Amino acid sequence: MKNIRSPNFAGIFYPSKKHELLDSLTFCFDYSNFGPKDKIDKSIKKRIYGLVVPHAAYVFSGAIAAQAYYEILDIPIDTFILIGPDHNGIGSGISIVVDGLWETPLGTVEINKSISEKIIENSSNMSVDVNAHAHEHSLEVQIPFLQYRRRNTFKIVPILMKDQNTYTSIALGQSIFEATEDTNTMIISTSDLTHYEPYEIAYDKDLEVIKKIEKISIESFYDYIKVGNVSLCGPGPIAVLMKIAQSQGAQKGILLKYSTSGDIDSDFKNTVVGYASIALI
Repeated sequence: MKNIRSPNFAGIFYPSKKHELLDSLTFCFDYSNFGPKDKIDKSIKKRIYGLVVPHAAYVFSGAIAAQAYYEILDIPIDTFILIGPDHNGIGSGISIVVDGLWETPLGTVEINKSISEKIIENSSNMSVDVNAHAHEHSLEVQIPFLQYRRRNTFKIVPILMKDQNTYTSIALGQSIFEATEDTNTMIISTSDLTHYEPYEIAYDKDLEVIKKIEKISIESFYDYIKVGNVSLCGPGPIAVLMKIAQSQGAQKGILLKYSTSGDIDSDFKNTVVGYASIALI
């Protein structure tokens, strides 16, 4: 019997009951003013190499995430490589799970064992760590968005990064690129942007970060994070995506939606978190 990872953050970051979760996703896609409800057609007509999405509670960032997932709803993809930050810092430099099932209220999704093992073979700073993933929410909250229209016809490879420096990110990106060259995969990297700063400051910092991502410039991305003292939680996952997308031929990033928690709830504009959905094409 395969190991099953329970939906540990259901009821916290998103609804724990199936019908309530489906209602929440439908709201994010079809009714929220921050989601893609007014789009008649997809914004992007070219190949999408990967997405940057947020990972807060659905009430705050779900509709922003839906802006990105809307663009790939009808694209047949076998496996999604999910890359997120290790918020708890309990894993190794890079933590992966190689087999088993991940469960949400919408059902179970299988881990792609062959691709996971290929990535491990190409990496020097990676460990199999089920415990690190059990305590981390950033990847779990992505899976219902993928299940929403696809049912459970895809597999995943979950990767968490505690080490998020430039060297580690570029090396991991190269490892994933080499392991997935001849596969039908897509990279989903997740990060929230500026954390708990006044609205105007967060907005200015985040737009500068987004400009670096749009240019797919890893070096200037890290340089600005340091110089601007930007508190985004997942620079590593974003840089990994940029490296892979560069290797695959991507030319630029496209901002699909940016908002802050202060836009969604104006009572909290004194201290906000930034959220963005970006596609690399």
